Amino acid sequence: MDTTEELNGTYFYHGHSNLTPGELVEIIFLEEFCTELGIDAVAGAAIISGQPWLGTRGKPKGAIKGTSFVSKYSRIILKNAKTPFGIRVKTPVGVKMKTTTSLATVIARYVPWLGWASLAMTLHRVSTRTQDKYNLIARPKDRIRWTSF
Repeated sequence: MDTTEELNGTYFYHGHSNLTPGELVEIIFLEEFCTELGIDAVAGAAIISGQPWLGTRGKPKGAIKGTSFVSKYSRIILKNAKTPFGIRVKTPVGVKMKTTTSLATVIARYVPWLGWASLAMTLHRVSTRTQDKYNLIARPKDRIRWTSF
């Protein structure tokens, strides 16, 4: 093989020699993760932009201090836009669900959750591709025998 070989019970992969099975999995995972990052940097941006890092004038007692970039700019752009027909939408606030009719609030509260979901799907894709690629390269006794991810 041109990029993958077996040498004295260890592996050679893309210029890395004498790799143990664990090191081979790590290198393949990093390779697949780097490939994926070019596509799904949106997940990280959604998570980070939804964090409450900006200061605020005041919030109700017990509320998380600060506000997020998404919250600030969605309120600027959407101003006082409301949901159609005054529908009250449940949104996550910490570990509780609260209802609101403000479109900006709905968007600001769900963007970080969409980011986490996207990150979970990215990690699933990377892990599955890593397992498949590793199992093609590895000796039968070194293969990963996961039934599902």
